Amino acid sequence: MYSIGQFAKKTGLTVRALRFYSEKGLLEPCFISDAGHRYYNDASIETIQKIVTLKYLDYSLEEIEEVLRNEEQQLIESLRFQKLQLEKKRNQIDRVIASLDQAIEIGKRSEVIDTTIFLSVIFNLLKEDEQMDYLKSIVPDELVERIYDFYGMNIIESNQKYIDLANRLKQAYIQPIQDENLKSLIEQLFSLIPQDMVVELAEVLKDYNDIQFDEWLFPTPFTKEEEEWLMSQVERFGVYGGVDDE
Repeated sequence: MYSIGQFAKKTGLTVRALRFYSEKGLLEPCFISDAGHRYYNDASIETIQKIVTLKYLDYSLEEIEEVLRNEEQQLIESLRFQKLQLEKKRNQIDRVIASLDQAIEIGKRSEVIDTTIFLSVIFNLLKEDEQMDYLKSIVPDELVERIYDFYGMNIIESNQKYIDLANRLKQAYIQPIQDENLKSLIEQLFSLIPQDMVVELAEVLKDYNDIQFDEWLFPTPFTKEEEEWLMSQVERFGVYGGVDDE
């Protein structure tokens, strides 16, 4: 038999970890002395190997407990399921890495980085799939695909322009600029999406007067006050979709 200290040294785990697994009912000592000292044997080594292996495979403690109680056939099914979960996680990590690569490149091209604007852009990059699914529940799939295809082909340039324009508009809210320059900024912001797509989108949405987009899924870097001000300027200038309404 091994004392808890000897067993910890043999398995490479800490005494604290062994006590934790014991408290969770995953690894019971084979013997506890009258003085309360815990002892383990070679069978305990086999059990801890299973625990460490399953933990490495990203199983939760509850899932590990269930697997240890199951027969071999059930273990194989569990491993198949866990493999699928890990593949999903890998795909998610790959998307996150790709989004961060894009964000870093966007940041390198931006003269000024406003944290609120930049993080909203990163959020949109990470949530693109969810945003598309949401929009497709309202807008024809084909239109959503075209908008995001265009966005995808120009993702670095479009986001860099968006960051610059959003920052300049936020500054214009604080310190007013000439109407001519303000109108130009708003037209450029609206023109980030091709005019024909904007018109088509507006045509689709005209019958949805009470529609409210999910604010959490589609964050804006502008405060409520800035948004109200910006929309009032859009109306004042008659600028819609990047062109003068006149």
